[in-house]
Parts: sequence; C-alpha cells; structure tokens
Amino acid sequence: MSTTTERTPNRSARTFWAVLAVGTAIDIAAGWLLAQPDYGPHARIIFALLPIPLNLVLVALVVRRIRQLDEFLRQVHLEAVAIAFLLTGVAVFIYGYLQQARVVHPLNFGIVWIFMVVFYGIGYLIAARHYR
Repeated sequence: MSTTTERTPNRSARTFWAVLAVGTAIDIAAGWLLAQPDYGPHARIIFALLPIPLNLVLVALVVRRIRQLDEFLRQVHLEAVAIAFLLTGVAVFIYGYLQQARVVHPLNFGIVWIFMVVFYGIGYLIAARHYR
C-alpha cells in the first residue's frame, strides 16, 4: 500500500504532463487559427493570447517543483537556466543577422523553444559537471 508521500510526485508528474499536453494543443490550435486569413484583428488578438493561461500554469508547476528540490539541485538548475537564457539570446541575435543576410527564413517561435531546450540541457551538463 502506498503512502501520500509516495503518490505526490506521481500525481505532480501526471498534472504536469496533462497541463503540458493541453497547453501544447492550445498552442497548436492558436497557431492554426492565426494562420487562417478569415478572422479580423480582434479575433486574432484573442487567438494570440489564448495560450497564456496554461503556459503560466506550466511555469508555476515548474517553479513549484524546483522549490521542492534541495539547495544543491536548485543551484544546478539556476545555473542551467542562466546558461540557457544567455545562449538563447546569442543564438537569436545570430539568427537575426543570418536572416538579414537572407540565408535563413524568418525566426519561428518553435526554433526559439528548441534553442532553449537544447541550451538548458547543455547548461545542466555544465553545471552538474562543475559540482562533481
């Protein structure tokens, strides 16, 4: 028989993945709606803002999870986030220059997410290795 403490991480993980799945569906739907030419500016603003609530819930879930970590792991994640933030900024600037040189297409927000995820992974590896 499992205790409450054993179920909490599992329930938290299920909640996270459920919010992520629904949020992703809303993000995709908003992108699809914005690609349709039939809507006026007011509807387009609503479509553009539609993903905000669940994305904010996702941020809150991640922050809550990080706050549950011990001090060492919080430090590792902080360094990983700092590295990801800075490297994403550099990558976006470089991409902008490449776009001005007309060698790449306009920046897609999906590419920025890919940059952030990859750079977070790199940052995590750097921070974890630093504290070995």
